[in-house]
Amino acid sequence: MSEPPEIARRHARTGGQASLVADCRLMLSFARKNGFVLPLPLLHQIGWLDSVLRALDMEPVSHVAPELVWPIDLAGGAPLYVAHAPSADPHEPPPAGLTPEEVILDVHAKLSVLIAPTTALSLLTSEPPAGKRHLFGGMPPLVQLIIVVAFVSAICFVISASQIVGNSQRWKVRPAAAEAASPASAAAPASAASAMRAASQGVTP
Repeated sequence: MSEPPEIARRHARTGGQASLVADCRLMLSFARKNGFVLPLPLLHQIGWLDSVLRALDMEPVSHVAPELVWPIDLAGGAPLYVAHAPSADPHEPPPAGLTPEEVILDVHAKLSVLIAPTTALSLLTSEPPAGKRHLFGGMPPLVQLIIVVAFVSAICFVISASQIVGNSQRWKVRPAAAEAASPASAAAPASAASAMRAASQGVTP
């Protein structure tokens, strides 16, 4: 039983399909930038999925301008994808159509095999976030984390080094002050003894 358009739209916006579509966008972008050749059946599936997403007012998987994607009419319910592969037997019944969810899963699996050993998770942590050009200039999240850790470590090192230098300076000042005070303390009894001798000599007849 097909879902009404509003239910299909809400179903596509929530749940695991959103993350799967985002993974497909990320893997397709990586494959395109690195010169991977996509099989024609996969291109047909991506084009059909873009039309479904366009009808649901969602961003296409291929990052093509939405104006260039022809939306599918959802008035009759959720559409079904039928592969346009020529059949060897003309009397063979047409293949059963795939729902949008099944097409997303199939596209995700095919893109995962195409870019292996790279995975969607590794791309998520290493690729720059799409459309984000703020403090770190669109760097990958992993690089941003390393920069923050290095910056905090550098600040802690400077603070620790300044404390060590200050303590060493105080330890150098204390022996110097003790050495300066010891001759003065030794001279005081000597001067007192000299004064007593002088006084005793002056009093003796």
